[in-house]
Amino acid sequence: MAERWYRRGERYKALAHEFHQRGLYPEACFFAQQAAEFLLKGRLIETTGSRPYTHSVYHLVKMLSEVLGTELEEDVARCAKYLTEQYIGSRYPDARMLDYDREDAEQCIKCLEKIWTSVEKNTT
Repeated sequence: MAERWYRRGERYKALAHEFHQRGLYPEACFFAQQAAEFLLKGRLIETTGSRPYTHSVYHLVKMLSEVLGTELEEDVARCAKYLTEQYIGSRYPDARMLDYDREDAEQCIKCLEKIWTSVEKNTT
């Protein structure tokens, strides 16, 4: 079951990068958030045997850190909070006061990569 979550997370990660390159910034942020969420859920399913019911990347990364007995790095926590904030804003055109731009998408992807690297480092 975890493998299905990983595969989907990897596809979403690729889509985040593709949409960023195409200038589709809200979509890049959306898929960056989803990729992180799916990766973390996959790891938690693999580790605990159950899937958490939250969309908060921050809560997921915190749960995984607790399960693995590792310290949650400050920059990973900050990135997880940032991606969690994109859950609504990247989906709905009227959820943010300002449109997503290149900097927003770059920050989302940077945070996704930071979390991805941290998860791989702590679970291999």
